[in-house]
Amino acid sequence: MKSHISATIDERLLENVNRFGREERRTRSQIIELALERFLKERGGQEEEIVTSAGCFAGRFNREETYAR
Repeated sequence: MKSHISATIDERLLENVNRFGREERRTRSQIIELALERFLKERGGQEEEIVTSAGCFAGRFNREETYAR
């Protein structure tokens, strides 16, 4: 879901956003949204990685024991 906001942005920065938007054929809001996502991801805001370990299963697996509850 998207929300409407109002923001005050430096004029020079806004010119760059508009120029980039024309080059990429994207709206101003799409460019700002992409930039915010990238910024937050780089700062560690949201991790989309699956956490794994170097371990491996060394036992045995029995479906009857697992699902016979």
